[in-house]
Amino acid sequence: MIRSRRVAITGIGSVNAAEQGGSSAVAAALARPPHAIAAVKIMAVEGSGSGLAAQIDDARLMALLDAADVRRLSRICRMALAACRLASAEAGLEGGSRVGLAMGSEYGDFRSGAEFFNGFLRRGPSGLSPMIFPNTVMNSMAAVVAIAVGAKAPSITLNQATVAGDLAVARGAALIADGRADAVLAGGVDEIFLDVYRGLAALGALSPMRGQGPEGCRPYARDHNGPVVGEGATFVVLESLGRARARGAAIIAEVRGTAWASLPVAPHAAPVRRRDASGTVRRALEQAELEPAALGRCYGSGNGDPSLDDWETALLAADGIRDPISLAPRFGQHGGLGALRVAAGALAARDGAGPALVHGIARGGCRAALVIGEAA
Repeated sequence: MIRSRRVAITGIGSVNAAEQGGSSAVAAALARPPHAIAAVKIMAVEGSGSGLAAQIDDARLMALLDAADVRRLSRICRMALAACRLASAEAGLEGGSRVGLAMGSEYGDFRSGAEFFNGFLRRGPSGLSPMIFPNTVMNSMAAVVAIAVGAKAPSITLNQATVAGDLAVARGAALIADGRADAVLAGGVDEIFLDVYRGLAALGALSPMRGQGPEGCRPYARDHNGPVVGEGATFVVLESLGRARARGAAIIAEVRGTAWASLPVAPHAAPVRRRDASGTVRRALEQAELEPAALGRCYGSGNGDPSLDDWETALLAADGIRDPISLAPRFGQHGGLGALRVAAGALAARDGAGPALVHGIARGGCRAALVIGEAA
């Protein structure tokens, strides 16, 4: 499908375990050796079987917000708002009736949900806080950001493992291409929370899975043995290319093709089917009018989960694409990682590396592909 309006990326904002800031900060984090994954410091995880994470320094986060935001917002909402403001400032974007929002998250504001229900368990109905309750729903982060930045066009929240951030960018681009918005803040956010961390470790979903080998994030490697979680928020500003040029915005790159689909998988198990009859990558490349050989890079969603890494590389190989690059060792697995992949692809295209494919696949079978290129 050839969409009617071209989509430009005009701003990047990220708050992650390695860096915080706009496109220059993301570029600096990508240029340095990975260093953000370390022993968990913000909570006690002894006995869980895992002990690594990519954590945000709360002092750096709070420095990006005013005192009122820090006081009234939950921690994950602070991350989302800080990243969106950074992206908006870089793009020179102001809110309005044609500005939308697309936000992805793997877990949402789990911390507020636990606090709300624990209040009831401890004190009964009187312990149910009306101030905390709004944060217990999955779209609380999007609601907070939409109000704060004045985004009055469609606002969508996507709850999906592994590909939440890049899928949100693809959906945001569709809002613009289909004429439902002129600009969209799109990306993802997650935070590390003790109950989630311990639960994932107990399920064997974190490195070291099944206790095999040393703990660590080694996507696509022979000895990969599970993901290491991270936290943070990354958003990009998407605009119709015509609007961006008309207002004189600095264009970082263009979203030249997007596609997503659901692939069949074995119930409650690692994927067992290798084919993608929907042709997700092929459709994204056709929109971009490119062949696989024209791609300069591929940023994949590999996070160290052996079955997921292997499934992704098999799918990509079937599409004629090899050697995907993973950002998980730099930032840890979280809902904002997909948007970091998009940001990395945009910066690479801007700097002359050629078009980039951003690819994601989730255990549940959701697959997303975006082609990012220089705006001609």
